[in-house]
Amino acid sequence: MDYISDFPQDTIPHVSAEQLRTELLRRRYAELLEQPDVFPSQANWDFITDHALMGIGEGLYRKFLVSAVLPEAERRSPNRIALKEFPRYLRAVPREYAVEVVYDDTVSAPEATRALIEDCELFDARAVAGLVDRGEAPMAAGLLSAFQPAYTLDDLADMRALLRRMRHLPEEGEITDGRGILRRELRYVCPAGHVNASEAEYCTHSGCGLNIYGLTRAQAEAIDAFEARIDALASLLGEE
Repeated sequence: MDYISDFPQDTIPHVSAEQLRTELLRRRYAELLEQPDVFPSQANWDFITDHALMGIGEGLYRKFLVSAVLPEAERRSPNRIALKEFPRYLRAVPREYAVEVVYDDTVSAPEATRALIEDCELFDARAVAGLVDRGEAPMAAGLLSAFQPAYTLDDLADMRALLRRMRHLPEEGEITDGRGILRRELRYVCPAGHVNASEAEYCTHSGCGLNIYGLTRAQAEAIDAFEARIDALASLLGEE
């Protein structure tokens, strides 16, 4: 009796030759990406993106970040390719993986990362809340203008939770009691240590502009705009 035939064929594990070749290449790419001076070629990027290879996103992101912080005049062809191709890679892999990769480092090249999240619609309320936990509230505020491809009621709940977090940030500056020779005077000391009049909501020192929570006026206004977005989303989802 042929016992094998008694079992459904779909329960027998199988791997195609193409899958095996792809996995071997993925592992080889992972090794090469560990080398600082090695960058994928255009052909490499095409293969990686066409096959949506996972498990190497962190290494590819490092190549993007290194390229982003280089002055324009110092970027070579591999750097320019990395800047062009990494967003395409993020759109090819599952969104959850792309979010995991990008939010892992938002300090090496913050402006490039913020633009990347906006362009690839990688807003994720829970991931942004994680930035607040890491002490990156200004970056979190800067990402509130980004979108995600679609929204559910669960997303709405996460966004409301994030809004509450942003509305109740810990104070990083302080109001101090400054005692002069002739009078007692309250002063606002911003998170950067600049001394201001007590009525100043934002630091008046040039190049600073931080409020007591460590946010600029533009970042604080982004929180207000985020609340308006939540209201609009709630209406569209039928939940006022």
